[in-house]
Amino acid sequence: MTRGDHSTALMLAGAILDPVIAVSATDPRADHTAYDEEMVAVSGAVPKRLREFSAGRVAARQAMAELGAPALAVPMGSDRAPIWPDPLIGTITHSDTACLAAIAWIGEIRMLALDLEEDAPLAYDLLDTVCTAAERQWLNAQPDPDQAAKVIFSAKECAYKAQYPLSQQLFDFQTLEVEISSDHSQFVARFTRSVAPFGQGDQISGKIARGDGLIVTAIAVRA
Repeated sequence: MTRGDHSTALMLAGAILDPVIAVSATDPRADHTAYDEEMVAVSGAVPKRLREFSAGRVAARQAMAELGAPALAVPMGSDRAPIWPDPLIGTITHSDTACLAAIAWIGEIRMLALDLEEDAPLAYDLLDTVCTAAERQWLNAQPDPDQAAKVIFSAKECAYKAQYPLSQQLFDFQTLEVEISSDHSQFVARFTRSVAPFGQGDQISGKIARGDGLIVTAIAVRA
């Protein structure tokens, strides 16, 4: 098993996702075949991007099969977000070595997101962009502040993906402030300002899994 490969990513995600959610993993370094109606969104992209995109769509259909849903296309919208076929909700994420997709029925899950990152320090020049003053204060008390900052980054990416289908709004990292539990297994992302339909102070809770060089964050809110 390669360090940080898709088998590891699948194990980490499966451990923190609600059991009603189907999750699958693929290797974005391998060749995968997506549907033509999906590939039109990335025509002209570099080979690495094409492989990552195709791996995500194949992982999504593997998860659909696990859920008992038909193997439907997942085209990309003008905002670059996946368009999930009704009545499904889903999420796709990837690193250089792994791709994850999770799928659920809308009647069971109303918010769903995954984020996958390499478990490496967050670049120092991104700290002020990603982290609020309160988060920086928390990081200063951690034994591995640079890697803990990467967990905050992943949690914010995950929370952003979870809320986007509801708000349809773009915003910066400072719009969310993350608190991580003492055992680093859970997080809460709190809105620092109103982003309709979310108000200032509203929270989204998620889970964290780390292992073999990967970080997986997950949000799953029951309908």
